[in-house]
Amino acid sequence: MFKNFLSKAALACLFTSATFSAYVVSAQTSKTEKLPVDPKTKIGKLPNGLTYYIRPNSKPEKKVELRLILNAGSILENDNQQGLAHFMEHMNFNGTKNFPKNKLVDFLQSIGVEFGADLNAYTSFDETVFILPIPTDKPGNLESGFQVIEDWAHNANLTEQDINDERNVVLEESRLGKGADDRMSKKYLPKLFAGSHYANRLPIGIDSILRTFKPEAIRAFYHDWYRPDLMAVAVVGDITVPEAEALIKKHFGGMTNPANERKRNAFEVPTYPEASAMVLTDKEATNYAFQLFFPVKKETVRITLDDYRSNLIQTLFTQVLNRRLQELTQSATPPFSFASTFANSFLRGYESFGVFGMPADDIQTSVNAIVGELVKAETYGFNNSELEIVKKQFQSSVEKSYNERDKTPSSRLVDEYIRNFLTKEPIPGIENEYNYVKTMLPTITINEVNAEAKKWLNKGNYDKYFALITGPDAKKMPVPTDIELKEMVDNAFQQKVNANEEKKVATSILDKEPVAGKIVSEATDKELGATTFTLSNGVKVTIKKTDFKSDEITLEAVKKGGYNNYGAADKSNTKFLPDVIEAMGYGNFTPTQLEDLLSGKTVSLVPEMDDIYNEIKGNSSVKDFESLLQLTYLQLTSPRTDEDLFKGFINTQKTQLQFLSQNPQIAFIDTMLKTVYHNDPLTPIQVPTVQDVDKIDMNRVVDIYKNEFSNADGLHFFIVGNIDESTIRPLLEKYIASLPANGSQPTMKDNGLRPISGNNSLVFNKGEEQKSLVLMMNRGELPYTESLALQTQMIADILSISVIENVREKMGAIYGGGFQGQFEQYPYAHYSLSGYFPCGPENVDPIMKEANKEIEDLKKNGPSQKDLDKVKLAIVEKRKENIKTNTYWNNKLEQLLFWNESKDRFLNFETELNKITVSDIKATANKLFDGKNSFNAVLQPAVVKTKG
Repeated sequence: MFKNFLSKAALACLFTSATFSAYVVSAQTSKTEKLPVDPKTKIGKLPNGLTYYIRPNSKPEKKVELRLILNAGSILENDNQQGLAHFMEHMNFNGTKNFPKNKLVDFLQSIGVEFGADLNAYTSFDETVFILPIPTDKPGNLESGFQVIEDWAHNANLTEQDINDERNVVLEESRLGKGADDRMSKKYLPKLFAGSHYANRLPIGIDSILRTFKPEAIRAFYHDWYRPDLMAVAVVGDITVPEAEALIKKHFGGMTNPANERKRNAFEVPTYPEASAMVLTDKEATNYAFQLFFPVKKETVRITLDDYRSNLIQTLFTQVLNRRLQELTQSATPPFSFASTFANSFLRGYESFGVFGMPADDIQTSVNAIVGELVKAETYGFNNSELEIVKKQFQSSVEKSYNERDKTPSSRLVDEYIRNFLTKEPIPGIENEYNYVKTMLPTITINEVNAEAKKWLNKGNYDKYFALITGPDAKKMPVPTDIELKEMVDNAFQQKVNANEEKKVATSILDKEPVAGKIVSEATDKELGATTFTLSNGVKVTIKKTDFKSDEITLEAVKKGGYNNYGAADKSNTKFLPDVIEAMGYGNFTPTQLEDLLSGKTVSLVPEMDDIYNEIKGNSSVKDFESLLQLTYLQLTSPRTDEDLFKGFINTQKTQLQFLSQNPQIAFIDTMLKTVYHNDPLTPIQVPTVQDVDKIDMNRVVDIYKNEFSNADGLHFFIVGNIDESTIRPLLEKYIASLPANGSQPTMKDNGLRPISGNNSLVFNKGEEQKSLVLMMNRGELPYTESLALQTQMIADILSISVIENVREKMGAIYGGGFQGQFEQYPYAHYSLSGYFPCGPENVDPIMKEANKEIEDLKKNGPSQKDLDKVKLAIVEKRKENIKTNTYWNNKLEQLLFWNESKDRFLNFETELNKITVSDIKATANKLFDGKNSFNAVLQPAVVKTKG
């Protein structure tokens, strides 16, 4: 994971590894010593050159993650093969020696593997990776899984009929990507990639080639590049090394490399010869973006302890700089709504530094502010307080990953092996990395971080950059020309800046200790493994100790209420309430001050407001659980008002929303929802506008928050995780029993909002591309039962299987799509079953006809037993994984103990599920699809072009 946690996203997803070894950094360790390989990882190579990785891991149990990794992607295509690396990925799901036609998806669904959600693949410039999770609870599944990835490696059929059948599916995937971003990127990528081969080898390819290529072209790509010396197989999960190794040798040992094999070349990315700029606009773009790229340089393979330390310094540099950029957004008139830097891999074998920002009201002001921070970092460097905050955040993330080293899911571990094979990223294991960071981090000085800044930020780079502005073709913000943008950036590099001052960081979340209450009663439910406390202020707290993770405690608190209790005049206030409150901070702290205070702690907490309830959701490490409770007390009792931060929030929202409706799909969804709810003033805001933002009243938002959150009456907390049951009681009394309550009972309200009745339709024309979207909605009201709710979900899943088989595979009319179903009990019992189909205009009517045919067939005959069994097994497999997570139990305990769902049904879920028959589904389908209330909405292009 060496590179991964040192990338720009380092602190967000740090240390997904969970491996370890006994290696410890010491003063005697040579800095040039190569990083070791995690001893729990078995790496081998077959005589034919195929590399393999094996890592036993029991999280989750009875499941193995398989990956086929190919060191070949679109960059290796010949001119007549553009798009065929990706097309080949598709063909591996559409006919192999042992799984002809669509039998592969059918087989995997039969063992509980879902297409798309579990079974998947991706193609990039330099690689293709196939993803296959296999449940191993049934004999033969693992053997079959290895047969699948072997077939992918060298047994694709590639018949002319199969290829022709898949053309439209790939073209539909290509269609999905078309739009403003695609049109602009095709103009700037040749400049961004400095004229390299990469600009001409986008993985999706060229539509004209996808339509007309000869089968021999894709067969040649498969022959040339799908070969063992460019392949790796990764096996991670509930399996032994000997078992995995035997299966690898059995299935891949017989593969051979082709005679006269083609050389797998690396492709050069030139440096920028001079500074340049480009400005692009599009009438469907939804926001302005400023990007600045410095020259690329060859990436050094980082394999030693010295390399590791250098990467730590690089990460600290970018994180401190990003922190400064974030602070600039917290003002009354922020110069940009968002900005971030990166210093990491650019394309295979190259690295670069760059910055991305979203300008606010004025592009020049934004450019000056962003570039000014670069100049400031180069000129003055950073200060110790900034560095210490980032170090604490980093150390905290490392410690959490180390503490979870035996609980990391196999799906995360396997990603490290993909990167190791493709980019040589070291895999020393989390215990080593924990020791490296613990030893190295304190020794990294402010001078070293400042030197890193000068390495990336200097005149040599300032003279050879590529600056880019993309945005809407609108007149609301003056957009510079290419020449003007270059002058703007050049001048920004020459501006005078002042050094940042050292800032003090608070040391305590609460300025005074709460007056503790008492636990007045407790009751244990042995079947659920949970204990519920009733506190002196009336609040209930249910705790459940688990061992799913070693260093995680999750918290949810729910009470009745929600935005239904407020009228149309408060729609904006309730819609934006959580974001407004978070933007202003709590107690005496701005958001930045609170983040600084919490640096070094693993703790987070956010409020949420729904239609009939309010929630807070959070989590912490074990050692920071008291801080989580302190933060809970602070947030519930002390919302903060700040005129400047409120104005900044309003300005940022306006910047982000002002052009949103120029996106055809967003405008369509907005119009559709307003039509469905017949323009009722109570219709919830789904697509916010500038006008909605203008209606937000800061004081009213705070008043509503206090009414809904600051009164603890009716609150029920659910705390799940590695809880210390011997110490939690006094903490609950101190921070939860002390919450103010006045004895009132919160209520939830049915505000009477209902969708339009009868059978209705909408056709909405917008968009330059030949892209359509079909939404088929069926709604109704029936008495709620948990069985009916489950069957509604199952019907949607059954119809989605039919969609894959018929609308995608047989008709070739879509790339993705399907049905979703839900049945809700509150605020009134109602259901919805909706079909979603992105497609071409020419396929709108055939898709709707086929979807209705599948619905009518389900009503007449019910599902096949085979499809019903597939859906049941997928539900069971997903539940097996979810039931061993803390967040699942937070939600489930809330459903059982707050919303009063049936405990018996939960405890006997699989029995209840297996009782559902073909006849039950048929009967329920007839209830739900009663023909009384449907709404079909179709997005069509502004001008529909007739083929011919």
